[in-house]
Amino acid sequence: MQLFFDPDVTPGRHALRETEAIHAARVLRRREGDTIDLVDGRGGWYSGLILDISKRHCTLDVQLVRREDQRSSHALTLLVAPPKNIDRFEWILEKATELGVDRIQPIFTEHSQRTRLRTDRLQRVIESAMKQSLKAWLPQLPEPVSFVEAMQTKSPSRKYLAYLGEQGSRLLHQMILPGTNVEVAIGPEGGFSPAEADMARDHGWTFASLGPHRLRTETAAIAAVHAVEMVNWQALSNPGGPQER
Repeated sequence: MQLFFDPDVTPGRHALRETEAIHAARVLRRREGDTIDLVDGRGGWYSGLILDISKRHCTLDVQLVRREDQRSSHALTLLVAPPKNIDRFEWILEKATELGVDRIQPIFTEHSQRTRLRTDRLQRVIESAMKQSLKAWLPQLPEPVSFVEAMQTKSPSRKYLAYLGEQGSRLLHQMILPGTNVEVAIGPEGGFSPAEADMARDHGWTFASLGPHRLRTETAAIAAVHAVEMVNWQALSNPGGPQER
């Protein structure tokens, strides 16, 4: 399946957004009478019959196929300090989207080597990953915030900080309760500072371990997302199993 994304798609006659129209016409060589599959990034699946198509325009007759009320039983937010190499951050966005993250919040920390970020280009990376992995939900990518701002943001989620300076922290997957909203914070090269760790703990964050090895930022981010998702996947496949953490 080749999936298209248009956040404004609605049933009836609809002009596909230009970037997707170009892809349909020039890359995929779609023609009048062909049918394409679309998502709106908010759980909606659509089928569109091509009525008219040119190099930059594509008009569809759209029908709603189904709507997912929610992505899953839980919401996962990944807070991560972007690595100095932007390609590595794009890789995080791509893989986290494939695994099922709901929100990716870039944060600037004491040890951050990158202090600027263009979210417009990064948004396209997420959109592409959503389509590639055949998902109908587009993860949110807010503008970057400071570590202090991130810590002061209140939410009912369970919050975990991957901190290298605390020995004896439990493994992340051992603390996840299936079906609960979770936020996981991953630091930059060099990790979070002791002062940042103290601040996080004061604001209700729990220190978590991702294993015995020192991981790059991008590896830690994906390991964290996978740990949370795996606990929830296992709960879905074994609904009668133990739930307590």
